[in-house]
Amino acid sequence: MRKRLLYAFAGGLFFFFQITGHDLAVQGNLDWTVQYTLFTLLCSAAGGVCVAMATQYVQRLIAPRSGASGDTPAVKNGASGDASGENTRGTAGRSGGLRSWQAGLISFVLLLLCWLPCYLAYYPGICAYDVTIQTGQIVSGSYNDHHPIAHTLLLSGSMRLGQALFGDVNTGIGLLVFVQLVLLAGVFAWGVALLHRRGVGRPALIGLQVFGMVYPFHMYMSVSVIKDVWFSMWFLLQVLAMSEVLRRRNRKPDRYDLLFFVSSVGMQLFRNNGRYALLVLLVGLAAAVLFGKGHRRLWGKLCVNALLAFVVGSLCLTGLFRVTHAKQGDRREMLSMPIQQLARCMLYHGGVGVLEADDGTMGAQDRALIADFLLDEGYQYYRPEISDPVKSHTNTYVVRYRAGEFARTYLRLLGSYPGDFVNAALAVNAGYLYLGDTSHATVNQNGVDAGLGYVQTRWVEAELNPRGIYKDSKWESLHALLERLADENAYLKIPVLRYLCVPAIILWLYLALLAKLLADGQYAKCLPLLLVFGYYLTLFLGPVVQLRYLYPLILALPFLAVCSLEKQMQIVIYKSKKRRNHD
Repeated sequence: MRKRLLYAFAGGLFFFFQITGHDLAVQGNLDWTVQYTLFTLLCSAAGGVCVAMATQYVQRLIAPRSGASGDTPAVKNGASGDASGENTRGTAGRSGGLRSWQAGLISFVLLLLCWLPCYLAYYPGICAYDVTIQTGQIVSGSYNDHHPIAHTLLLSGSMRLGQALFGDVNTGIGLLVFVQLVLLAGVFAWGVALLHRRGVGRPALIGLQVFGMVYPFHMYMSVSVIKDVWFSMWFLLQVLAMSEVLRRRNRKPDRYDLLFFVSSVGMQLFRNNGRYALLVLLVGLAAAVLFGKGHRRLWGKLCVNALLAFVVGSLCLTGLFRVTHAKQGDRREMLSMPIQQLARCMLYHGGVGVLEADDGTMGAQDRALIADFLLDEGYQYYRPEISDPVKSHTNTYVVRYRAGEFARTYLRLLGSYPGDFVNAALAVNAGYLYLGDTSHATVNQNGVDAGLGYVQTRWVEAELNPRGIYKDSKWESLHALLERLADENAYLKIPVLRYLCVPAIILWLYLALLAKLLADGQYAKCLPLLLVFGYYLTLFLGPVVQLRYLYPLILALPFLAVCSLEKQMQIVIYKSKKRRNHD
């Protein structure tokens, strides 16, 4: 019964956000009447029940029959995640006739072969997103921590190295991108080798490899000069190291504990919200130590490790801030959600006359505070899918020095107009929640500049060229093709397969994995997912849906799925072999 309820709840959530996402996209606004709310909840519940029934049916098909002669040899040997240390090298380390290091090397070489053409096409790299701002800080010598200082310094070092060795900043950028590409391929390949050593079957490893080679966003991200790629590498190392620590259950620290510590520090240095994801993990680990059963010493060891990493990461960030004499970056990014919600309330209830639907019911005191918070009638620039247009008019002084008044106004409006608050949150996060959403792919396009699709490739050449950074493609025909595919959001035109690329599928696959683990009582394997959902929490409070924000979760998903479900996969493979032999 518990399993059915979990699957029904997860399925109900899925249907709820698909229904509301569709209705919001079509209607532009949802009127949360009692009738609409009840109808949506009933449809979602019915969909959840169907999901639970379908899941139970599929599990009965693949589950071992009662009285079966035994599980797969891999399960017996500990591939299910028992406390067996490393599996015997004769079985796991040489699965399929290959040693683990050989499997990793093959994976690494194949990934390089697939990604290098993109590097040649975009040489020295895709200098979009924040590169213009960061290189401006480097040239002026005036740093701030809005963008991670560690990545800005890395970019600065590559520019200086290129100038010193080759007399050319562009070559330095090209070297940085090549190193980034090699490291990303190396981390991915190390993950493949780790799973090979654990005895994961050949089909799962081949699936992982194909994912790395053909999933279209890997090659673009591997050559993009952005902090998110470095954060993604640390994030993947972190969740894999944590998964291995939980599997091995060693009481004393080993190399995977060290890797978890180092990667936990690294991920904090390359994205500011990495710290918040780590905080969520710390809370979960502390709860496991206090209220969990069984392996409290193991969870305590992980908790102490994560806490030390958090402290060291904070000290490193403080040190970089002081060494570079950086200024504190604008904190309005953290207010993205309240900005969207208050702007929407003003348009629908503030009596400002922008929308016909404006009922003018908002009180004068609340209108006055929003007018102080969103300067120059900034709410008029409201776009449901992105907070940046309104955010640029935000006066953060109101939040910092009139915090009590702001909080009271926010809570009063939340109580008066909860539907508008929900609609604002659903609209800006539609790309993460609704499979049919396309706004995530067009949100940055302005009808004038190219390279502003879901994969951004636009350079601000007027600013980058004087700094010695310029396009120098070594494969122009491929560059033109890749530019067209990126700018036209070509993945949305692929029937059926498009749903493997839209950002919302990532969240629902993670939730399906969580529901499966909880239903099976594998609570320890849920702990790495705390990092995932802690990071998701920061995304939901963010300004817009972008590929680069989601990339660490895209990269980690198949690895976490294989780590969590390897026992079930071994059983499925074993049963299919028995059936073939019987036939």
